[in-house]
Amino acid sequence: MTFFHSIRTRLTLWYVGILAFILLGVGITSYFVTRATMMNNLDLSLRNEVKWVNEFIEPKAKRVRLKRAAQRELQELRRIATAQTDSLEDAGDVSPRERAVIDEMWNQIYQHTLLSPRRHLIQILDRNNDILYKSQSAASHDIRHDDIPYQWINVVTTYMADGSEIRLAMMQTDYVKIYVGYPLDPVFEVLDGVFTNIAIIIPIALLISIIGGWFLAHKSLKPVDELTRAARDITAQNLNRRLPPHQVDDELGRLTAQFNHMIERLEASFAQIQQFSADASHELRTPLTIMRGEIEVALRSGRHSRATRELLFSLHHELIRLSSIVESLMILIRSDAGRQVFRLDRVALDALLRQLVDDAAMLAKPKNVRVRAEQMDEIGLNGDESRLRQLFLNLLDNAVKYTPARGTVTVSLKREGSFAVISVRDTGIGIPRKDQPHIFDRFYRASHSERSELPSGSGLGLAISKWIAEAHDGSIEVRSKEGKGSVFTVRLPIS
Repeated sequence: MTFFHSIRTRLTLWYVGILAFILLGVGITSYFVTRATMMNNLDLSLRNEVKWVNEFIEPKAKRVRLKRAAQRELQELRRIATAQTDSLEDAGDVSPRERAVIDEMWNQIYQHTLLSPRRHLIQILDRNNDILYKSQSAASHDIRHDDIPYQWINVVTTYMADGSEIRLAMMQTDYVKIYVGYPLDPVFEVLDGVFTNIAIIIPIALLISIIGGWFLAHKSLKPVDELTRAARDITAQNLNRRLPPHQVDDELGRLTAQFNHMIERLEASFAQIQQFSADASHELRTPLTIMRGEIEVALRSGRHSRATRELLFSLHHELIRLSSIVESLMILIRSDAGRQVFRLDRVALDALLRQLVDDAAMLAKPKNVRVRAEQMDEIGLNGDESRLRQLFLNLLDNAVKYTPARGTVTVSLKREGSFAVISVRDTGIGIPRKDQPHIFDRFYRASHSERSELPSGSGLGLAISKWIAEAHDGSIEVRSKEGKGSVFTVRLPIS
């Protein structure tokens, strides 16, 4: 589904969709315009043919007397497709002069039909519907239509006896009925060709448009991808970096400039916050240390009542907790400012973890929680031992803190390729699913931490653990199920 959420994909789909709509509209319009144009041209051709035949016949028909016997003779002559009219010599009603005129008339119509490149079907009847003339192309057809107009031309679509469709123009005069038809099969073949071409061209055009649209969208949005990658690399630790300026003063150029101005303002605000936090933490360390020392002196004197001593113990505990928070803040502030220095030495990770397991077991004894080491491979790596100790001690402290009585905390160390994998598993209360993505954020408190029976924390321990792991080019992750326990896994490169 992410694919369809891409602007590049949506631009391409919109482009292709609009182009498909346009091509489909143009294709349909072209088809029907071509069809209408062809039919109009065909109708015009048929009307002109009828006019020509009528204009040729009418003046000659007035010069002769078309007797019924002569008409039958002419009908027979036309049927056998010959221009000879010798048999008319026996027709006493037709004079030689009339016979010559009739011969000339039909012969010229016949020659016109033969020389015409069109496939016109010409049929001429007399007033009694007897056939006077048929073109060769109409020899096997009998063209009839009941509603034939007088002295004007009507064009209709009709069917022949064999089921073929023709376009028919017709009219009648005082002397003859004229039919001129044209089969529509050639027209339909041309239209089928147009439809086939449209059906082939549109998919090809859409395929080309998909490729072209994707290329154009990719080319247009490539600067946005570059800005995204550059912005992703800017964190709280490197706010002095800026997005690469755009060469052209367009929308992207102005957006880049505004982003850089925003990062500049963030850098200034962040520096002020860091300075304030550092100053506040530094100023708090001295009075907190003095207060702890004075309370410890008061507790050692032994001259206070039990209630007073309990109050002093409580104050001392809270001062230790407050000092830990201040120290954690100082660590994070120095890490953000890049002033935290690591001393990299060879660390025997298995020995360090065994020592921490023993220390955690002593802390967990009052809660009746068992802390044990499981698999412990002998692994050494380069790292800051004090920071690694702080990392794993935070994880063990949290595991013991949130594991109920008679629970178990298990620590394991194993080698996976070029990484040392350390797991801290507990049978505690677990972490709600909605809290798991945020537990490494600073000052974040899981939803169950508000319960009064659970120990409180500052929300900085896991943030510091993540920072230490990442400072060693490693990672930390959690898997947890509420009510079943949690597993924190740290992966550190061995070399």
